Amino acid sequence: MTSLPPPPPPPPRPAPTYDFARPFAFIFEDPEWVQKVLLGGVFMLASVVIVGIFFVYGYFARLVRNVIEGVQYPLPSWDDLGDYFMEGLRLFAVCMVYLLPIIVLAMMFIIPAIAMEVTDNETFQNMGEMMSSCIWCLMAPLSLAMAVWLPAALLMAVVDRRFGAAFEFGRIWSFMKANAGNYVLAYIAWLVARFIAPFGFFLLCIGIVFTFFWSFCVGAYAFGQMYRLSLKR
Repeated sequence: MTSLPPPPPPPPRPAPTYDFARPFAFIFEDPEWVQKVLLGGVFMLASVVIVGIFFVYGYFARLVRNVIEGVQYPLPSWDDLGDYFMEGLRLFAVCMVYLLPIIVLAMMFIIPAIAMEVTDNETFQNMGEMMSSCIWCLMAPLSLAMAVWLPAALLMAVVDRRFGAAFEFGRIWSFMKANAGNYVLAYIAWLVARFIAPFGFFLLCIGIVFTFFWSFCVGAYAFGQMYRLSLKR
């Protein structure tokens, strides 16, 4: 009696793909989303005096990790302010280290250019205008490159909970190249949310702090989802 051939192996499951719509809607699935967003808006408003931004950055870091870990309701509660503050302070320092050289470089040229432009000497005025044009031509691509790079650097610092992880340039560049498509989608989702956020001004003016908080949550979820998918490649 001849044996039957073994059954064919099951077809491979398709790789999970980036869900572009989910970052915009996940907040409203949380049963406590109203109070979490209201408190988030309060901390966004407190960011005007700088200190509040540390809590906000730390909160978004927790949100990113919740998304990566697959938590059902990833929007965190505002119940660990000490941890949020300390991690937010670390992430704020990362941003400052990246941005300070660009700010210093700009000021080194902008201040002399302005000084020359306000003189009565036509030659100095022309030189000042030329310097202003040159610095803006330099700053535009630098600012664009920094805007694209910084989310990935912050993501590494959030995932590893280390300041130095944000400056492991080879690792960050390799990560961005390996996940370029999803990185672009996450970035676009964040840009769309930031475009929508200013319309919160029409909600009694102060509503803008809540819509801006929502937009940052969208960005945090978008990049968290992108990182989670990178683990399944």
